[in-house]
Amino acid sequence: MNKGSATQQAWFVSMNIGKQSFQQGRIGDAVGAFSQATKLQPRRVEGWVNLGSALLETSRFEESAVALNNAITLQPKLMVPHMLLGDALRQLGEMHLALGSYRQAVARQRSPLSLNKLACALRVRRQYEEAGALYLEALHLDPNFSLAAVNLTGLHIEMGQFEEASRQLAALLTRTLPRMEREEVLGSQRALAEYFRLNDALTTLRTEQNIEPLRTALSQTPALALRTDEPALKNLRRYVESAHQLAGTAEEITGSPPQEWPLIEAMFMIPLVHSVPEYLTIREQLANGQIASGDLLESCNMQDAVVAARASRGKLADPAAAELQLRHWHLLACRDVDGFLPGHFKYTQNWSTSSPTLKRVQPALASGTFRHFITQMYNTLPPGLLRAAVVLMAVADLHPFADGNGRVAVTWLNRELEWAGLMPALSSRELGLKGELSGALKAVRTNGGDLAPLVALIIRAQRYALEFCEYLGSE
Repeated sequence: MNKGSATQQAWFVSMNIGKQSFQQGRIGDAVGAFSQATKLQPRRVEGWVNLGSALLETSRFEESAVALNNAITLQPKLMVPHMLLGDALRQLGEMHLALGSYRQAVARQRSPLSLNKLACALRVRRQYEEAGALYLEALHLDPNFSLAAVNLTGLHIEMGQFEEASRQLAALLTRTLPRMEREEVLGSQRALAEYFRLNDALTTLRTEQNIEPLRTALSQTPALALRTDEPALKNLRRYVESAHQLAGTAEEITGSPPQEWPLIEAMFMIPLVHSVPEYLTIREQLANGQIASGDLLESCNMQDAVVAARASRGKLADPAAAELQLRHWHLLACRDVDGFLPGHFKYTQNWSTSSPTLKRVQPALASGTFRHFITQMYNTLPPGLLRAAVVLMAVADLHPFADGNGRVAVTWLNRELEWAGLMPALSSRELGLKGELSGALKAVRTNGGDLAPLVALIIRAQRYALEFCEYLGSE
């Protein structure tokens, strides 16, 4: 046997070992075998595609992207490496690039799987019309492709077409589905049941400012909706442990906010203003009767949310009451804003484009998981800066609302500070959710739950608030 034939034979052996290992769930062995195949025959595209796929399964996303790009360089007209590269890029938080890869895959082959992947990426960007058309095309090509049908029901929920989604979910449950798809359908059905159960009470709160129907409805939450999402609680337990470890070490920044603080905090929330002169300009415009729309409307909403949150002191120790308050703040913050469901917890899964592997709470388990956080974590912490940091992380990580979680989290953070006699925080342009705060949240998630980076940033934001109020008082 000549050298070329021996190399080719060795390549076939490595590929077969890799495929068998992959099928048997020994993904590490599959990676090793496929990697050896690429060394033996670096011009054979199959080795790179399989290596990229196996690396995806082991969450080695950067290495997977390298392998798949090698495959694309060798044979750019193949659909599969473009599609898998989209998966790797999505997990790396490169959503724009992932969308491009999925479009490349569909351009090469309009298969049910590639169409479904592109549709899911478009849903993240709220390009619902194109996503819906792609799901329907996938189902036209393969009526038995149940994953696209399941995803289509999620799209209907996100578009607010709840009756149609409910009808489709019921139809799906008459079919034989893979286990994970069936679980998703059951979860969506349970989440939607909460929408239909709570919607009238939330409408009454929004239109009549009567909170009692919602209070009653939340006190009657069914047992299925009070189960907990254990994986989503894992990081929260680390944050609470860190808060206990850091007790007594954090600097306490005291201060008395001015009477107009709710408006100040509101204008910095979206954010609409970044300085005292900008704030004074907006304040004067509002005093002169300017009609609020766009960012100004969202900011004015936040003033009412801050006032309501301030009135919630002493009402958060009870889990159902805490959920009631959070939903009320969200309803006030998001009223009359397109794309929001004020006061509603989410009904489809959401995820972070910057932290794609972060485990957020399942929609059907949002109430139970949040209430568990209140009883088992929040109530174990004394009032103050560290509890404020924990509640910010809890809302940011669980993401119980479809959107608007950041503004609710910061509102709660500041109330915890105020209720402990501390200065609430203001985020400058550099410190806010679109700046260093986002980095601090990510640092806490990736450093084992140590709250120190977030605590340090909150203290800086408290100092900034003191400086702002001092400057404002001198004007």
